[in-house]
Amino acid sequence: MRVLELFCGIGGCAAAVDGRGEVVTAIDQHQLGLSVYRDNWPHPIKVMNLVGARKDRLPEADLWWMSPPCQPYTIRGAHRDLDDRRAESFKAVVAAIGECRPSFLALENVPPFAESRAHDLIVGTLIDLGYEVKERMLCPTEFGIPAQRNRFYLVAGRGLKPFRDPQSESRTLADYLDDDASPALDVEEELKARFGHAFHVVNREDPDAVAACFTSAYGNSPVYAGSYLRDGDRLRRFSPRELLRFLGFAESFKLPADLPLRKGWSLVGNSLSVPAVRSMLSAIPGL
Repeated sequence: MRVLELFCGIGGCAAAVDGRGEVVTAIDQHQLGLSVYRDNWPHPIKVMNLVGARKDRLPEADLWWMSPPCQPYTIRGAHRDLDDRRAESFKAVVAAIGECRPSFLALENVPPFAESRAHDLIVGTLIDLGYEVKERMLCPTEFGIPAQRNRFYLVAGRGLKPFRDPQSESRTLADYLDDDASPALDVEEELKARFGHAFHVVNREDPDAVAACFTSAYGNSPVYAGSYLRDGDRLRRFSPRELLRFLGFAESFKLPADLPLRKGWSLVGNSLSVPAVRSMLSAIPGL
């Protein structure tokens, strides 16, 4: 199965198909994300603004994976949908589907995408082209992972299979945590005083603790961007490495040693739940 990874980020789709298919090219315009991608995956990458997506600029592939910008649809955004300039690349890729006719296509985005005009555009296009379309919401908690990240997923093709049921890991929050977390993660006293009442705090020792959804704004927005951890006498943020574990990336996945925390949170917060992607791709014969 030849896979084209569009809006690739740090390679959530590559992690999901690893050993199951060949990523022929990964495309993004975010230089730092592509640098991390290159450090972890051997696949060819292409720096490209997908506003320019068209048949003569895209390699042949059996499956297109896309995680287009979510800002036009997020709860905290302006809800401009297809009128948002950040949706231009998505519209270009949808147009390219009609030109290239890949055998399969899959997409991930935030839950409000399901009620958007962008959703209607891609589903209408796929149905008009004769694709079967399957949609669902999935959260890592369905796989036994103690961190929320509810997302909309779509897969399209001909001859799709039933989805494999999520396999629960049945692990606790403590299983995902660093043994020696950096003091740089500690929450500043001033921040506690101003926003502590609004923090979502989980306790390392609580076997039933479930972290809130971590977003790319974690570490920048004090609240509603992810949870804080009560770790003994400390109140700290989660590390980018811990967030990678919640998303199902392998322990061998590398981040640059000198990567600033906020850059790490942003990159990981924009990535994918690997178990959820695998579950969606299980509907595609050969994956």
